[in-house]
Amino acid sequence: MSTRLILAVSALLLTASAAVAADAPAAPPTHVAGVTITGGPQPKIYLSYPAEGSTVPAGVLVLKVIFDQAMSADNWSYAKTAGAAFPSCLGKPRMLADQRTFVLLCTIAANQSYALQINAAGAFKNADGRSAAPLVLHFAAGDPGVFYMQDALTNAGVASTDAPIMRWPDPDAGKTTLAGQPAN
Repeated sequence: MSTRLILAVSALLLTASAAVAADAPAAPPTHVAGVTITGGPQPKIYLSYPAEGSTVPAGVLVLKVIFDQAMSADNWSYAKTAGAAFPSCLGKPRMLADQRTFVLLCTIAANQSYALQINAAGAFKNADGRSAAPLVLHFAAGDPGVFYMQDALTNAGVASTDAPIMRWPDPDAGKTTLAGQPAN
């Protein structure tokens, strides 16, 4: 093929594609007044302790889930599932300062199988309000072995520098007042 023929065909193709593009409908607007559209991928748990299908020592357990993006500290959901025990846990988890990790203090009995639904109610949400993908976590407890909180934190890979974000509804919560003395 000659160079002139190649140039002529290329010019025709460019002209035809420009005509098609001119006839195509305009792209939809990306902004709608008064409506917030969250974007980006759905948050997912990418690491947990215990890991799916693992066996951990019975006793004190720090249940840990880490999401792949920043999450809201006030939204979470743990639920029972059929066919396995649910660990005995405190009422609320704590988000760590990285804003992706939630820890929940629990106890588990020896030689017992456990399962829990994480985010079955869709409450774990990222900073933009998008709900995380639900997950069922299965694990088993072996022989007794964790009796101290520090050992449970170490097993879960939570360091003493991983300060939880604590949100108290009462500004005086957490302060100790001796009987007969005014609070300062």
